Amino acid sequence: MSGPESADHVSVHLTGCGHQDAGAVFRALETAFPEVAEPSRSDVEAARAGSEHPVVWTMVVDARTGHTPSTATPGTLSGPVDVDLFGAADPVRKVKQELAAAFTVEGLGTVPGEHEMEARLRLT
Repeated sequence: MSGPESADHVSVHLTGCGHQDAGAVFRALETAFPEVAEPSRSDVEAARAGSEHPVVWTMVVDARTGHTPSTATPGTLSGPVDVDLFGAADPVRKVKQELAAAFTVEGLGTVPGEHEMEARLRLT
């Protein structure tokens, strides 16, 4: 990340998916939050062919840049994608809401903290 993080930044981690699905999720977030906190990630590169290691796709979203109402573009995924969101409660809820506008979201749990929360989702 190029700049300092604020309480409005949400770290988004995707697992269990390939580069095309990661790109679809990142495009939806970049549409909903046009000024992400780092360079565009929607054109993610494929992992090396034959790689047997799990891949975690990440981006940081600045939740202050979201539009009302939701402008997320509905997306299509080839299979389920697991998403972990890390940040302050309100920004995490905003990101989750935008993901729900673009995909079917199943909540897999949350872990509240003193100043942050973690939410685990499954997108289909």
